[in-house]
Amino acid sequence: MKNTEYLETIYKNTDMAIESINDMYPKFREKNLKDLMKKIEKGYSEFANECKKIAKEKNIKIKDSNFLAKTMLKTSIAFSTLTDKSSSHIAELFLMGTVRGTINLYKNIKSNKNIDPEIFELSKRLLSYEEQTFEEIKEYLKSN
Repeated sequence: MKNTEYLETIYKNTDMAIESINDMYPKFREKNLKDLMKKIEKGYSEFANECKKIAKEKNIKIKDSNFLAKTMLKTSIAFSTLTDKSSSHIAELFLMGTVRGTINLYKNIKSNKNIDPEIFELSKRLLSYEEQTFEEIKEYLKSN
């Protein structure tokens, strides 16, 4: 994987996380969960901005997540929350996305050691953030 593709993968991870939080935000009922998700969204935004900064410095063009992926995300969230808008269910949905992002980061880190060190370090920090986010959100899971 080249630096451009690697950085774009990191950026898309953050972009989709931000998108999902913004799509879910109106559905949050618990103030504590709303506050936590705003804090998490701010963290993802900082990573996205860092991706853009690195891209500019290294003359790399990164693309936003495609329209179809964002539309599918919005549809999935809308459909999944039609009958269950509980904090527990919304936390579960977000955690599933976090796990997918974590898996992609692990795979990229393991198989791409020859990436620009600054980009590689960014992916490791994002992985750590994803794991921290998982720990914070899982507290909202409840058995049905």
